[in-house]
Amino acid sequence: MEMNDREGQRKKFIRNLAVAILSSFSIVAVILIFSKGEKTLVKISEFPIYEVVLDFAFFFIIFLIDSIRTIVISHFLGEKISWNVALNNSVLGYFFTYITPFSAGGQPYQIYHLSKWGMSAENSSAIILTRWSNMLIFLSVSSLFLMKNYLPFVQFGIPLVSRVLGIVIIVSVAFSLAMVMFFLIPNMGIGAIKWLKSLKLVKLVFRLFKKDAVEVLDAFAEKMKNFYNSMRIIWAKKPWLVIFDGLMGTLDLFVLYYILYRSIEISSGASAPFKLSFWNLSAIYILMSFIVYYVPTPGSSGGVEGGFYAVLSAYGNKSAVMTGILMWRFTTYYLPILLGFVFMIFEVRRKPKSASS
Repeated sequence: MEMNDREGQRKKFIRNLAVAILSSFSIVAVILIFSKGEKTLVKISEFPIYEVVLDFAFFFIIFLIDSIRTIVISHFLGEKISWNVALNNSVLGYFFTYITPFSAGGQPYQIYHLSKWGMSAENSSAIILTRWSNMLIFLSVSSLFLMKNYLPFVQFGIPLVSRVLGIVIIVSVAFSLAMVMFFLIPNMGIGAIKWLKSLKLVKLVFRLFKKDAVEVLDAFAEKMKNFYNSMRIIWAKKPWLVIFDGLMGTLDLFVLYYILYRSIEISSGASAPFKLSFWNLSAIYILMSFIVYYVPTPGSSGGVEGGFYAVLSAYGNKSAVMTGILMWRFTTYYLPILLGFVFMIFEVRRKPKSASS
């Protein structure tokens, strides 16, 4: 049975990765056809190898920052994890984010991973969801402030699409903030469980699996209460910890923005300079986050390359911008997937000290 589960997981990894690569390459192929692809290929071949290594080194800084965030918050929740576990948690979190649809698999795996290494499920959930909430709060609030001045920069060249971008961003922001509120306000989570208990359809589904709906949901409600207690320790009793984590998370994002800006600058050169400053590109990136990362492919692949090219190609040489985007994705997407595979091989061979439910 265990061997079948492992084989199923392995096939799932391969399938998700194949979908990610194919969707990404298909979008890139279409763009190359309509953007003087031969020039882009030449620029890619001329992109310095040492710059690729340096960009990946910058991206590895994100892993280190994430590890520090996890260790610090864990300490104030009374949990002790090693630097090795924290680094694995970060690298494998990105790995699962990049191979799952909507980039949605990273946080669930990180929660499981910390629980696997002895942390309570409630505390591991509180840590990862605090980090995730901080990111969404920063992106949501920033996008609302930036929309007036920077939405005109986000144009896809198709009038109808460009007109609805503001609505799409606002809806995405509202959804993101609602998710954050769900994890921060106990009445919302516990109330949702009580509502589910009252639904006949839910009881019928549980009956099909020979489970008592009330018993299962009551047990889950107790887990949620413990989770909210952990969240209260972080958000209410230690607000400076939230501020620290938020600043570190913002630094994560700006490192990612810088790698994109740097890649485009290098590929553009002095002859055809990129017309956006780092701060302008960062503002555009924040707004684009609520569009391209909702593409339902593993790691939002394809949508990220296509979306950023459609917008940023208006501010520089098309082949140079395309080259910069491709090299940025290579160093921040494909290489981290490769690194994640290596970490995963060692992870499955290591035996945890203890396992939490």
